[in-house]
Amino acid sequence: MASSSSARHHPPLRPSSTTNQTSRRVEKRVNTPALSNDINDDEYGIASGKQIPHSYLLKLIKRSRMNGILNLASRGLTEVPIEIFADEIVEEENQQQQKSKTPDFNQNDTEGWWNHEPLKTLDLSSNSLTTLPNQIETLDYLIVLNIQNNQLTSLPDTIRGLRTLEKLVLTQNQLTTLPDGLFYCSSLLSLNLSRNQFKKLSNKIGQLSYLQDLDLSENEFELFPKEIGFLTKLTKLTVAKNRLQALPHEFGALYNLRSLDLSYNQLTQLPESVGDLINLEEIYANSNRLTIFPCFKQCARLKEIHMADNQLTEITDNQLEPLLSLISLNVRGNKIRILPDHIALLPNLERLDVTNNDLADLPSKMALNKKIKNISMTGNPLGKIRKDVVRLGTESILKFLRNRLTMDDGSASGNDQKTFDVPKTVETDDERKRRLYTEHHVVRSTGTFDFSHKNVSTLSDESIELISKEKPSHVNLAKNKFTEMPIA
Repeated sequence: MASSSSARHHPPLRPSSTTNQTSRRVEKRVNTPALSNDINDDEYGIASGKQIPHSYLLKLIKRSRMNGILNLASRGLTEVPIEIFADEIVEEENQQQQKSKTPDFNQNDTEGWWNHEPLKTLDLSSNSLTTLPNQIETLDYLIVLNIQNNQLTSLPDTIRGLRTLEKLVLTQNQLTTLPDGLFYCSSLLSLNLSRNQFKKLSNKIGQLSYLQDLDLSENEFELFPKEIGFLTKLTKLTVAKNRLQALPHEFGALYNLRSLDLSYNQLTQLPESVGDLINLEEIYANSNRLTIFPCFKQCARLKEIHMADNQLTEITDNQLEPLLSLISLNVRGNKIRILPDHIALLPNLERLDVTNNDLADLPSKMALNKKIKNISMTGNPLGKIRKDVVRLGTESILKFLRNRLTMDDGSASGNDQKTFDVPKTVETDDERKRRLYTEHHVVRSTGTFDFSHKNVSTLSDESIELISKEKPSHVNLAKNKFTEMPIA
């Protein structure tokens, strides 16, 4: 058996210019190559999870030099085989095998040093490792390192040598801190620290400026450092099942974030800057202590909002107005008493879950939304909608609302109409543009221009222009003071 030398592994030279490194980052590659050493375990009588013979281990390592992939998952390992880092081990085996053979110079040699592929993917998951050797730094070309489901309590600082590492999976270990060296892995795109014992995130996290996917779920985090705002390339952040009580204002700087999971924490509110996440598409904040529904003022791409099992008491028109792309709204298990009329005007809303709240009614104009496919609202007082209607499901609810909407003595009167009145305050240019954009969107998607119950005698030039441009199939001007048809 070869010496456990710490000499660096030197694979064949390849271009390492700044241009190549940058191009790899641009590719945003976080996929793990298929792991296969092309050796049949059954052939050697080896069961998964059992410690493997040393001779078999050498065969796996030797084979990895042909494709750059080494899969040692579930091999019963208690330490990382030192042979991974030593070229001479494989060469020694080659020499032993060749002693009894007559050289054939016509044979195509596919196992020479010149054909060695540097190790790019290393899977050590589901073993019993407690640490990594310092020699880990010698894997100069490593792209993917999977060490999940082990017993690691620390990582060596020499991990800083993995300058090409793009994906690191450390889930389900016993880690409480990260070495400073990790934050020098400047090519890192995906970092999974879930199911460990972290209580604090280092303020050096901001050095991983190319990070796109960060999973911190199922730890004991209570706060985030403000340096989290430096991760401007982050597209997915998962922090579910921690002890977070607040988020820093710098969260709003994560302008590339598309998916945010904050479920099962202790948050009482989200920072106002969350409304600046212009690329956010889905947010999960279930099972917190939220009392205020956030204003997603710049989140025009937001498609899914999940805020079940909190302490929300209301949602306002202003909070819903920017959500032109919203498809699913889940606020079940809160204390909401009234839904604003604007919820009926969300042009892409398909799913609404308001189960187990304090609602007595739904806005009648929900019936005009042609996109709505599912309404869940059991477990509410519902004084104005019969329970048998709710039990029959979405179609029954929409039919009930539709019938009520067309009745001459409809329920929309007095204070119930205030949300559709012309605002008393003067609109800014931005507010006016947003309102007009929303109105055109609604008419275009529903085919209906509803201007009923306004108590007015004329139509504004804006409304006439809207009707002329969008050509709705249905115009409702009931319950007003018109003395003549306001439109031709």
